[in-house]
Amino acid sequence: MSQYSELKRVLQAQLPWHGARISFLALFLLALLKVKTVNLSDLCLGFGGRALSQSSYKRLQRFFREFELDYSQLASLIVSWMQIPPGWVLSLDRTTWKFGNHWYNILTRGDCA
Repeated sequence: MSQYSELKRVLQAQLPWHGARISFLALFLLALLKVKTVNLSDLCLGFGGRALSQSSYKRLQRFFREFELDYSQLASLIVSWMQIPPGWVLSLDRTTWKFGNHWYNILTRGDCA
């Protein structure tokens, strides 16, 4: 089973979204891991397939423009994947620091008792 198929199967079990959204999310997550950037122009290249990069770019734009993410569903998904036992709280922090001329975008995940 391909990474895409496996990820799509796991996402379908956890999220009450229709198939097109699940397919997009699976492609998006795999593209993030491939290109290691959140720049949409670069991300669309990580989608692969036969679609033109401009088509993937527009698909990314439409998703982020129109879709409202339910953060409680996202948190439940992450907790189930991480197998965090009850009584623990998941914390996320995102910050941007500048050192010299370089910007560092840092996302930190923590488990709190």
